[in-house]
Amino acid sequence: MPHGMTGFASGEALFGDVRIGWRIKSVNHRSLDLSIRMPDGCESLELQVARRLRERFARGHLECQFTVGMDARAERRVELDEPLLKALLELERRVREHPDGAGREPLSLDRLLSWPGITRERRLVDELMTEAGQEAVLGVLDGVCQQLNRVRQDEGTALVGVMRRLLDELSARLNEVISALPGVRDSLEKRLHERVEAYVGSRAGMDEGLARELAYLFNRVDVAEEVDRLGVHLREMNTLLAGAQPVGLRLDFLCQELNREANTLCSKAQDRELSRLGVEIKVIVEQLREQARNLE
Repeated sequence: MPHGMTGFASGEALFGDVRIGWRIKSVNHRSLDLSIRMPDGCESLELQVARRLRERFARGHLECQFTVGMDARAERRVELDEPLLKALLELERRVREHPDGAGREPLSLDRLLSWPGITRERRLVDELMTEAGQEAVLGVLDGVCQQLNRVRQDEGTALVGVMRRLLDELSARLNEVISALPGVRDSLEKRLHERVEAYVGSRAGMDEGLARELAYLFNRVDVAEEVDRLGVHLREMNTLLAGAQPVGLRLDFLCQELNREANTLCSKAQDRELSRLGVEIKVIVEQLREQARNLE
């Protein structure tokens, strides 16, 4: 069953005491358009994330956000930049040994700890850039993708149901056209002959050239070919909706073809009933096209 393109999914997991989170929002798009937001330090994962998304989705604009946080039960840890501390202490020693620095008070512990960059909170992303950490991140992503795929599948099932009802309506209108064609042909042929006879005086007065011209004119207003092509496109759409592959672009193209044939039917038909049915077919085709644009 074809899938839709709209949905939302999220998931979290713990890697040690680091909480990994993924959120993906999907909306309609003509192709696959990815927007991936990663925390600073995780940029090296972006190519792997994009590849996995392309393996699972064919169309749609996907907004993907990866978040990292400390588990609420974990203790916060502050790290000391020891090289910077050593450099500061060495600088202090040199200043105090300088003649102009004699007698100055030593740096207090408060001053040292407040020095920019001397302390920092544990960098959570560093722990995720290990092989095990990356596997955990991608594992959560896989689960969220499966969840989003189920949501899009449910939407696709509903859309296919709507499109099948529209195709049934289109088939009913097409059958009405087919049923009306013999009567329309007879009526049209009769009108054309009557007009020619009124012009030349009698049917016997028509020469061979005029008869050929009359046949050509009758062929120009015959809609049998358009009706046949409408039936072919209708059957192909039903076949596509019964499959499981992405079909949105193909369905959109077929809707354009259906609309083209319906336009020709309306322009060629020299009958009020056929014109009315042609307009109704165009309305149904436009509704089909709106739904097709929501399918992957």
